[in-house]
Amino acid sequence: MKVCTVWGDLSSEKSSENYPTEVFCDECYEQMSMVKEGEESGIISEQEYDESWGDTCSQCGKTVDQELEERSM
Repeated sequence: MKVCTVWGDLSSEKSSENYPTEVFCDECYEQMSMVKEGEESGIISEQEYDESWGDTCSQCGKTVDQELEERSM
């Protein structure tokens, strides 16, 4: 898991909606990190996982426990 600040709703007056902080599993993080030609990554900044941000991937719904289980297989 990673905690990332991502591009959000830039038309909003709230900075928390402009650049929301989300939790992503390793798989979703890797997919978001892959930059296609002519595009930018949706990730602005990243940090190591901190459980205070929650334990579920914002994109696919995978939990920390499920991710750990996958790694041990």
